[in-house]
Amino acid sequence: MKTAIIVPTYNEVESIEATIDGIEKAIVPIKKHQFIILVVDDNSPDGTAEAVKKKISQYGNIELSMGKKQGLGAAYVRGFKYAMDKLRADVVIEMDGDGQHDPSYLPRFMEKIDDGFDYVIGSRYIPGGSVPKEWGIHRKIVSYFGSLFARIVLWMPQLTDFTTGYRSTRVKGVLDSVDLDHLLSYKFAYKIHLLVQFVELKAKIIEIPLKFGLREKQQSKASINTFFESLRVVLTLRYRMSQRFIKVCVVGAIGASVQFLGYFFLKEVFGGPKGVLNGVATELAIVVNFIINNLWSFKDSKITNATKLFRTFPKFNLLVMGSILIQAVVLEIGSRLVGRDSNWIDFILISIGILLGLIYNYSMYKRYIWKNK
Repeated sequence: MKTAIIVPTYNEVESIEATIDGIEKAIVPIKKHQFIILVVDDNSPDGTAEAVKKKISQYGNIELSMGKKQGLGAAYVRGFKYAMDKLRADVVIEMDGDGQHDPSYLPRFMEKIDDGFDYVIGSRYIPGGSVPKEWGIHRKIVSYFGSLFARIVLWMPQLTDFTTGYRSTRVKGVLDSVDLDHLLSYKFAYKIHLLVQFVELKAKIIEIPLKFGLREKQQSKASINTFFESLRVVLTLRYRMSQRFIKVCVVGAIGASVQFLGYFFLKEVFGGPKGVLNGVATELAIVVNFIINNLWSFKDSKITNATKLFRTFPKFNLLVMGSILIQAVVLEIGSRLVGRDSNWIDFILISIGILLGLIYNYSMYKRYIWKNK
């Protein structure tokens, strides 16, 4: 398995050589993987690139990509594309070149990838992890409560560290399935948007304890602008997530209206068995739901190819049947548990079934119909 260790640099001449030496030492015992160190330098004026070139002549597994300084996220995206397109990497690792990320953790990252995980996060906030004791109290508070804020607002209680930069990612089906050209940030907060997209892709994610190191020599990359940028990204993602779910609910209500109106129209005009009439009306509602969801609820992942539309609709149809089954099961089991017949009880049970059905539909739509591009 080919693994690219992406190290973004800007004015890291005092630390990059030691970082590369540390990486080379750490990867020696990892036999299952072929490692390439990809240094992504933003035209550092301090001679960082020249220092890297010395290491290229010393080791045979280092690549250097030069580019314009556009932010940490932009550098990583450039590195991701280089790793996928030119190196044909199977795994990428994000690692700072300033001494904060200890290379000795690399075997643990790769062990989890070998265990089948898609995304491995070095967390400072699980047992065994830590931030430097030299950090000021204000920085500790901002770092911890920033991740806690994202955890609550995005409702991802299974994760503890949203802003750590030490991560490994599987390429196939994960990194190659996200849209790197339309991230909400190309600076520090890019990692929050990427994480949310990986969660939506149902990637297998695990956190490992990380003792965060001190940055060597240079000033910290964190700033008040970083804080507000991260806040903007988190709130924007929450709005998008809520907005999409609300849209799916609205479309569901439209579909229900189409079903009711269609049923009574067919009954008055054509007549016939009620089950058949309701089946036709239900299918009409499903068609309407599919069209509106494609054009509106999931317009950022809209299916435009006619052939793909016709291939996807049967899958959509089948998935929607799951929602109908959920509603029927809730009504049947709920009625038996209550033990008495009541229109109000039926109304409550049907409402619960509809809500569970909407949640089911929403998650199935995202996973199987309108995946992230």
